[in-house]
Amino acid sequence: MPLKPLEAASCQDTLTNCLRNQLLITNLEKLQKYSGKLQQNVSNWLREIQQTMNMFKLTDDEKLFYVSLCLEADARDWFYDNPHLCSTWSIFTQNLLKTFESSGKGSIAFNRLRHYEQGINQDVRHYYSEVMKLCKEANPIMDDVSKLQYLKDSLKPSLRFDVLLKNPKNPEEFLEYAQMIEELKSLDDKQDVLTYLDKQKF
Repeated sequence: MPLKPLEAASCQDTLTNCLRNQLLITNLEKLQKYSGKLQQNVSNWLREIQQTMNMFKLTDDEKLFYVSLCLEADARDWFYDNPHLCSTWSIFTQNLLKTFESSGKGSIAFNRLRHYEQGINQDVRHYYSEVMKLCKEANPIMDDVSKLQYLKDSLKPSLRFDVLLKNPKNPEEFLEYAQMIEELKSLDDKQDVLTYLDKQKF
């Protein structure tokens, strides 16, 4: 007897969910487990896990459910021994970082961030990525206002004035404006070279 359309759709949804869960578990098992040892970087590990989970469009509750598959040793013990520190995904990530992040690491990253400057030949996209990475290492929950200030302060002088005139409101706007200005300046420099070469012919 053939299935009714509603039953067929339900079976298909169940099958799709089973396949999705199996793919998710397979992908999570491929990632390095976090044990809580000092040589492991908890911020980088958490970023990788979140990228994989976001790829599967997991809700925060689902992330919290599956994350135990990615923990071992001290980190897994901490997770099961402290359910009050892991009641939501956001609370879990904050407490995980607070518990396992090296206390000196944040200070080192802040110091590097304060003294970081865009290199003469460093393009804006690479500069932006480096500063954002340092911001995350220095303070995983740093607000956009602070990130934007670091981005502005360390930008090379040839771009800084024009970017500040645009008055970006967040890091994304900063990147957009800085790339546009970098591109325009690059075109302008090429035009100057061509003009100079034309004059040399005569």
